[in-house]
Amino acid sequence: MKKYILPLYLTLHRLFIRLCWQLFTLFPLDQKKVVFSNFNGGGYGDNPKFIAQEFLRQKLDFKLYWTAASPDYRFPQGIRPVRPNTASFVYHMATAGFWVDNTRKLYYLKKRPGQFYIQTWHGGPGLKKVEMDCEAALSQEYIAWAKQDSQYIDLFLSCCRWCSDLYHRSFWYQGELLEQGIPKNDMFFQDPAPYRKQVREYFHLPDSTRLVMYAPTYRDNRKTDMYNLDYEMLLDALKKRFGGTWAVLVRLHPNVNYKDYPLSYNDRILNASPYENMQELLCAVDVIISDYSGCAFDFLMLGRPGFLYAEDYEEIRRTKDYYFTLEELPFTLAFSNEELMEHILEFDQDAYQEKCKKYREEIQYFDTGHASRAVVAVIVKRAENRMP
Repeated sequence: MKKYILPLYLTLHRLFIRLCWQLFTLFPLDQKKVVFSNFNGGGYGDNPKFIAQEFLRQKLDFKLYWTAASPDYRFPQGIRPVRPNTASFVYHMATAGFWVDNTRKLYYLKKRPGQFYIQTWHGGPGLKKVEMDCEAALSQEYIAWAKQDSQYIDLFLSCCRWCSDLYHRSFWYQGELLEQGIPKNDMFFQDPAPYRKQVREYFHLPDSTRLVMYAPTYRDNRKTDMYNLDYEMLLDALKKRFGGTWAVLVRLHPNVNYKDYPLSYNDRILNASPYENMQELLCAVDVIISDYSGCAFDFLMLGRPGFLYAEDYEEIRRTKDYYFTLEELPFTLAFSNEELMEHILEFDQDAYQEKCKKYREEIQYFDTGHASRAVVAVIVKRAENRMP
């Protein structure tokens, strides 16, 4: 029975949602309503969070809604959660003057005349190729959605000249760019001390504990067997090279269910995946280890040590390829645990800083700590111009 009932239910639900959309598009647009989305239903985080926080900080008279798939997500006063794929969600999407997203809208909604769609994206420069640059590795369904989504976007945020070129070259997008940095990087221009204290208190660690974060990105096949970092070897190598007492924060990508990653946590190997704010973790940790994730490239803006570890490097190169050669990166890349430990023990701070400086000059970052304010200013100005 289930195999017949479920397809029927999904078909009827899609029909219901489409009918709701047709109905609610008859309602007037509210130019003081903003609907935020973090990975199409995620919690209060990433770039949209910092834009929403700026609205709250300025105490602006706007209605702020957040697409939230789980009732367990927490939001500050002034942000109203709305569950995706419900009549309420469709109503707010159909009547909001502004959409703010950090990933593709992979569903049925059609932007109305007068609506303004801001795409923040969820990362800056990264190692592996994306969108049109790896088109052969993408499904035809995704490509179709991506092309449609890019037609709807009115403004794309960019953190650097390299990303500006990428968005116009490879995202099927030729529209306007706001080259003021990305909101989640604003935190890098603030005093890190409160975040360091907050994160250590969250994990019940002494202030003197030094932190390394392991933050691998997701694979398209959702496998996690390559997340095989030897944590004990890592802690030992960090202590030998940098001194002090260390703990590891394990932070998986939002597209990976950390409950599917088999790891026994303890007082030195800590589960950081449920922690809401990735940027707070970046501000708080002393070292980062990643693979292809853009978070490592964000981290180098702080000038702290970063290392890449990816045993499936050759496999990814065959399917998607990379934007940078190893010689162009400030980071070393290890293909095994033993090689990673060698890179840590041989780490040269002066040489690393020089490589980071050269890389930043080539990438040409726009970030100055005011990206959130710049986005809000765009929304406020446009809303004022369109108010009756």
